[in-house]
Amino acid sequence: MSQNKNIILAVAPNGARKTKADHPNIPLNSSEIAQTANDCLTAGASMMHLHVRNPKDSSHSLSAELYQQAIDAIDHQCNQEMFIQVTSEAVGIYSPEEQFDMIHALKPKAVSIGLREIESLKDNTIHEHFVRMREEDIHPQIILYNQNDLNKYHAWLERKVLPGNTYPILLVIGRPNTEGSFENSYLINENIEKLQASSWMICAFGENEFAAAKLAASLGGHIRIGFENNSVLADGSDAKDNAALINQIARYLDDNNLQSANFAQTNEIMRPNW
Repeated sequence: MSQNKNIILAVAPNGARKTKADHPNIPLNSSEIAQTANDCLTAGASMMHLHVRNPKDSSHSLSAELYQQAIDAIDHQCNQEMFIQVTSEAVGIYSPEEQFDMIHALKPKAVSIGLREIESLKDNTIHEHFVRMREEDIHPQIILYNQNDLNKYHAWLERKVLPGNTYPILLVIGRPNTEGSFENSYLINENIEKLQASSWMICAFGENEFAAAKLAASLGGHIRIGFENNSVLADGSDAKDNAALINQIARYLDDNNLQSANFAQTNEIMRPNW
């Protein structure tokens, strides 16, 4: 199997919806998120997929101000050694225009963008936003939930809706929804070779997270894990915190002579070929 020399371990510590009722150690404010980032950095992660919450009610927020507070706290706690990717997830609250407004106002190092959340925009509008991100040196990662999303991503590349050649993508594995998602069985060399991606990463849900992560690693893919999607260890016990999940997959990489990426390597891997 083809393998990347360095595999990104990305932590997704909270997501858009979960609260302390779901897990007492889920980080919600900037201080908690920064401490989680440092703990996960120590455990082997080089990247954080960041959500921020409204401090009044812990609801999902795309506030550039709240994002900047969290980014500053993480950078301080981690000595700028954690690669930070913010989410632009709409969660049924924000419009595509508002999602891009946040991106251009914040100018983060990296951002995840769900293809299906922006596909209602005109092709030329999408193109202009991505050109602007390229000019601002923002690294977008395209989130794909199923084969239909992947087909549209390929079509956007072909029609130059997306400028350049290839992008980092995230494959969502095993998410229960009416439109379906990718399954572990999709992760075979034949399919990976057809992705047309500058890099590829997976996230998976619940007890399948570790199994899917191991499979992705064996194929040279990158891995996003954490309380956003799962809080259970491979032995079925509850993870104490996000760092426990990172430590589990980091040990697996070490045991199988696979190398995890550092900050500088992650920065290059997450850069689109544009």
